[in-house]
Amino acid sequence: MYIKIVLLLILAGGVVLGYAVQRTAPNNADYSSSQSENKEFRIQNSKDLVPQIKNVETTVFIPYWNIPASSAEVENYDTLIYFGVVPDENGKMISDLGFKNIESFIQNTSNRQTRVLTIRMLDTDSNLAILDDVSRQTTVVRQTVGLIEDYGFDGVVLDLELGVIPLGDVQSSITEFVERFSKEVHATDRTFAMTIYGDTLYRARPYDIQKLTQYVDQMYIMAYDFHKSRGEPGPNFPLTRRSFSEDGQEYDYDFQTMINDFITVVPREKITVLFGMYGYDWTLGLQGKPLKPAQAVPLKEIEKGIVPYCAIVQSKSLNSLASSVYAAEPYADCKIYENELSHEKYITYIDDEGYNHVLWYEDEESVETKIEYLKNQGIGSVGYWVWGYF
Repeated sequence: MYIKIVLLLILAGGVVLGYAVQRTAPNNADYSSSQSENKEFRIQNSKDLVPQIKNVETTVFIPYWNIPASSAEVENYDTLIYFGVVPDENGKMISDLGFKNIESFIQNTSNRQTRVLTIRMLDTDSNLAILDDVSRQTTVVRQTVGLIEDYGFDGVVLDLELGVIPLGDVQSSITEFVERFSKEVHATDRTFAMTIYGDTLYRARPYDIQKLTQYVDQMYIMAYDFHKSRGEPGPNFPLTRRSFSEDGQEYDYDFQTMINDFITVVPREKITVLFGMYGYDWTLGLQGKPLKPAQAVPLKEIEKGIVPYCAIVQSKSLNSLASSVYAAEPYADCKIYENELSHEKYITYIDDEGYNHVLWYEDEESVETKIEYLKNQGIGSVGYWVWGYF
């Protein structure tokens, strides 16, 4: 069954979060925390000083709607990030399931692992109201500090998403809020991090990355949703900008360019790259254009349902359809492709109403290719959205 939670969560252009993360600390790298001299900062991030990636730590974002039944289910991870709680427009924490399920998260995880709390700020109108009022910001910060102290969290991740043009006052308000938030969290000897769109340095986004970097211990870069559910079909985030479609289409931004952009303003040891382990399924019209927003499909559902079904169709073994969860939906002409330039896969099929579909998705194989690139760039902190989706 297609689920729409991903559409709710990373979309302001995307969602956001609960992820699994692999983190590698650079070896003996000497990085300056000062960013007053951008030239010097770029030099220290040059390829001559790329650290060797060896020891890998793993982190998983656990969404409030999918708490593990026991700590054994997530015992292979070093850090567990709870996603998360949300403030209303007045800065007060909403008593929704995200707030109520903190107890379950704590009970079903081990205190031998690092546990972090996410502050979900996904609504643009509410976020702007908070950014426009210091007293509301103070309410958010104080309640957050109270929660991490009461439940024993080891840090905070701020997921502040805004779908607005980057006006100067909005940028400044975000920076000042992050500075204030970070100071209060650090005063409790806990870590402070934030999420950021992967296309922030490409599209118009209201974030001053170079300034924000000064206040965070980690910056989680969401390397997905380059192709939006309400836009044209395409890969989650193409590895290269070279042409990868039959009609020779070429994009002017890609994963490699994104990484190169970020390491000019963010120290490598502060970067965690997050992968969205899901796909978007677009329904197409006669001209090959989307008829409606794409549906988000978790990788687990793609690999256990759609892929086996397509394999059956392609092998013409229609008598085996009873073994597929898609047996009741006899899609026609179902084919799987692996795009060697984007390094992601896509599936085409015709539904029972005669409409063409294309489903682009990220999987473990495409992620591994991107991870190899990150290692070569001295980045070893990698994440996946979301636990339970793959």
